[in-house]
Amino acid sequence: MGTRRWMTMLAAGLIGLATLTAAVSSGTAAGEGAAARNKSGCFTDTGVEVCFSSPPHVPSDPTVLRRASTLFESAGPGDTIRVAMFRWDIKPPTEALLAAQRRGATVYLVGDDDLRLNRHGRRLIEGIEDQDPTRTNVTICDGACLPWRAPGPYPDSQDVQHLKFYLTDIGGVQSFITSSANLEDRQYRQYNSMLKIDDPGLYAFGLDYFTRLEAQSTKAGGKRWDDRDKVYSHGPITATVYPNRRDLLLDTMKDLSCPKGSRVSAMFAVIQRDDVRRQLARLSRAGCKVRVITSRDTIENWIETPQPTGDIPDDAVRTVLTHDKLLVAHAGYRGKVTDLVVTGTSNTTCGGLLYNDEVMVRIVGNRWLHDQYLAHFDDAYSRAFQGRSGVMPVMKPCRK
Repeated sequence: MGTRRWMTMLAAGLIGLATLTAAVSSGTAAGEGAAARNKSGCFTDTGVEVCFSSPPHVPSDPTVLRRASTLFESAGPGDTIRVAMFRWDIKPPTEALLAAQRRGATVYLVGDDDLRLNRHGRRLIEGIEDQDPTRTNVTICDGACLPWRAPGPYPDSQDVQHLKFYLTDIGGVQSFITSSANLEDRQYRQYNSMLKIDDPGLYAFGLDYFTRLEAQSTKAGGKRWDDRDKVYSHGPITATVYPNRRDLLLDTMKDLSCPKGSRVSAMFAVIQRDDVRRQLARLSRAGCKVRVITSRDTIENWIETPQPTGDIPDDAVRTVLTHDKLLVAHAGYRGKVTDLVVTGTSNTTCGGLLYNDEVMVRIVGNRWLHDQYLAHFDDAYSRAFQGRSGVMPVMKPCRK
């Protein structure tokens, strides 16, 4: 793979935690109202912002991609923007980020080699470096930035820097931002989402991760990271970064139970892992109302196949043009009925777990946030269809 290039601010982190904890009980009415709307737009509540695109409702929906540009447009002298992006081939965020740097913001970029394959990506790389020659602002990774957590060889189209991840310190507000959307043209026509959390403790964790991406090594700042160090957990927030042998999504699903009225909704562009499929089937058998959206009808066929752990009804598994990666649940979680959301950059693939740079976030107990993501899922589900292909793919197990 080539050469690989926290103490967290606890007291400050408690400030961000307090704002997010307050959101657990606030915003309920707004969430219920939002659930009836088509989910295209950005919505905020006490230190948390979510943005959703709904392409069938708004053709070529710019909402999620435009939010990146407006974020850059708000930065100026003394501010810092860090971006880790897999693909970038559109003009608006390119112009906005370069303009922020010209206004005096400090800008850092970690990119996959894919950025060099189009003119906007090349212009971005060259412009950021040319406008600030006193430092190294851009890192292009050799495959994934961090070392694999599996023996290899990597699966097809994996070993990549697959992040859509932002760390911003703008106007004194430190934010950790993850999205399903690359900054590329085709994302205008796919379902996508973005989550922004203003929390200094989570920001500090993200900064440690970003530093290791830049160094292309888990050994940075005098301390080597192992998989335990790649997890931040404080109050309702847990974040996990990858490559990692442990998976936040799978661990969350294993801890779910199904009292009466429980529902679990999953929308992932790609689902290829049998452990995830079996957990979805288990929850269906246990009494949860399980619904699944994916982007390929061949994968739909695979998910619909009965498992030893249970069977998801075929009409509850659908296909739509989505690039999202999310799980939204109202169910038992570690023995208590609650609401939770898991989202981030990773598809449920072996690459997304063991070979790619990824980030996933879980927030537990926030009814408002749950309602926002559920409305987004319901929007996509209402426009999704039953697959038209009879092909059944073969999914290889992950090698740990």
